[in-house]
Amino acid sequence: MQIKIKKNVLILSGLFVIIILTLAFCLRRIWLRPKEEARAKVAIVIDDWGYNLRYLNFLKQIDIPLTVSILPNLRYSSKIAGLARRLDKKVILHLPLEPEKKGRNIGLEEHTITSNMSEEEVIENFRVALTSVPYACGVSNHMGSRATKDARLMSVIFAELKKRRLFFLDNLVTDKSICKQLAAKMKIKFVGRDFFLDNTDNYEYIEEQFKKLTEFAKGTGQAVGIAHARPATLKVLRDMIPSMQAEGIEFVFVSGLAE
Repeated sequence: MQIKIKKNVLILSGLFVIIILTLAFCLRRIWLRPKEEARAKVAIVIDDWGYNLRYLNFLKQIDIPLTVSILPNLRYSSKIAGLARRLDKKVILHLPLEPEKKGRNIGLEEHTITSNMSEEEVIENFRVALTSVPYACGVSNHMGSRATKDARLMSVIFAELKKRRLFFLDNLVTDKSICKQLAAKMKIKFVGRDFFLDNTDNYEYIEEQFKKLTEFAKGTGQAVGIAHARPATLKVLRDMIPSMQAEGIEFVFVSGLAE
């Protein structure tokens, strides 16, 4: 009887040792496994859609997450929003806001929201704009160097965003924008532009901007670049996607960077 008990104890002890050694081996493999490097995230936003249907192939040819920023109340605003959604792109409203005129004759979009509007006028203009751009998951400012400095005006707009759970992309057309601080105060998801990519419609210039965007993202972990649907921009983006991905860039929708 005692011999049988001792035999069972030895068997159990052996099994216990085997289990411990197996666990230790598995844990060692997990601990020694090289960690995957965090990929730098880049969001590309294509601005100023709505005037016409030119360059729609832009959306069909670029097979990465793209955010399409559409001006409201234009002939093709709604149609482009629908097409973008069908192509699995994200849509945001490119809301016209008042710029600093500084004596220049600046053509404003219809229903541009200005700092002299009442709260009711701001809300109505925002509502009309948003209705004309279906599927919008966020809002960015078109112009707005004056409006984005106006806490009263932006508070009204941000209250409407909050009701609808929309984020705000600040194109940062002025270094005096109060939008980031206001968004934090009002608990609105926010993201700011890092680079304008095609202020000059020239391949070499745009290519250099994309390279700067890539290096910035690798240094900070993420970046937002804003461009337009133009032939040179399309060509640069198509050419740069493989090399950017090879450098560890992950393309994302701008909504994924808003926080």
